[in-house]
Amino acid sequence: MTTLPTRPAAFWRDTHPSAVLAGLVTVVIGWAGPNVLIYAVAQAAGLSDGVAMSWLWAHAIFTGLTGIVLSLRTRMPILTTWSTPGIAFLVTALPGIPFAEAVGAFLLSGALVLLLGTFAPLTRALQAIPAPLAAALNAAILLPFGFRALQAFGDTPALVGAMIAAYFVLRQLAPRWAVAGVLLTGVLASAALGLWHPSPVPLALTRPEFVWPQFSLHATLNLALPLTLLAFTGQFVPGFGVLKANGYEPAPGPVLRACGVASIGAALFGCHNLTLGALLANIVSGPEAHPDAGKRYTAAVWAGALNILVGLFAGTFLHLMGILPPQALAALAGLALLAAMGSSLQGAFQGARAGSLAAPVILVVTLSGIAPLGIGAAFWAILAGLAVNWIETRGHLGLSGSPAQVQERPSP
Repeated sequence: MTTLPTRPAAFWRDTHPSAVLAGLVTVVIGWAGPNVLIYAVAQAAGLSDGVAMSWLWAHAIFTGLTGIVLSLRTRMPILTTWSTPGIAFLVTALPGIPFAEAVGAFLLSGALVLLLGTFAPLTRALQAIPAPLAAALNAAILLPFGFRALQAFGDTPALVGAMIAAYFVLRQLAPRWAVAGVLLTGVLASAALGLWHPSPVPLALTRPEFVWPQFSLHATLNLALPLTLLAFTGQFVPGFGVLKANGYEPAPGPVLRACGVASIGAALFGCHNLTLGALLANIVSGPEAHPDAGKRYTAAVWAGALNILVGLFAGTFLHLMGILPPQALAALAGLALLAAMGSSLQGAFQGARAGSLAAPVILVVTLSGIAPLGIGAAFWAILAGLAVNWIETRGHLGLSGSPAQVQERPSP
């Protein structure tokens, strides 16, 4: 689907307070969750705090710019982020490899994504995933957020219970402000219950560190190729599925190429693959991001702009995140994504043929967390769902054809 670029005046006319809030919640949850994984990588590989901050800076600046450009050009809520499976992989894969060689591998992986974005069979395959299966995959990705919110309720029932109550009350009175009410309730309840940890927050700009890349066969085989595979199986496939589940179908080629170019730029400052967002994309593409589905692209633009702002002050923002207890952040994420969970489950089963097992198979495989060959469960889930869907479709066609053929035969 191709659209004309959005002019600034149109963006300001299309934006809505709920879009700004959706962008803010996306950034808060992203920085409170996946982004802090960089410290595990830095500790395991013996990297300095400066390198870790530069990694975060590059991620925020380049994904923010890429998301803004893609969202404005397509008028769809396209969120870009780094490869979360990639950062988890690097915890064990990066130690022992000189960081300059790792940066060379990051750059090569970005170039591979850029080249694959020009490979028509791949882009067609990404578009061919049936909508009910994409919705099932999206639901399976989101459900753990709801589970973690309930686990947080078990840990701190007063705090999380207040946030849950605020959400459902505001859903009836002022639905667009339900998530904002949850965030405010979480802050006030954390303070009242003595669960937050106020401390001096230094205000300082993050300084990026340019890294001159070096290339080696060892780093290419052990980092570049696995990172490229993880970017596709763990981010791009579910990311396009999330968008399809919410009613958006951007052409995969331009998205892949934009992420590849951004990855090349970010690699020079120490950051690995930048990809299409999956987990948090529901916040900017779901019904609570904007009353009008055609204007939800503004939520992704706000998320990109706020991500850039946060990246400029990465250390300061991470200190702010440490003030709230993790239970409050888990509850915020689960409640912010609850509507998306419901709509995805509805799309998975209402849009499927009666009796189809493709969607349940995707849910079970994804939630199992299996990772054969080191490839994430989401990839195997969509393969399993497509296989079941193909078998059922073939069986359905065969069964539906048999009676007609029998009726055409003359009676003996």
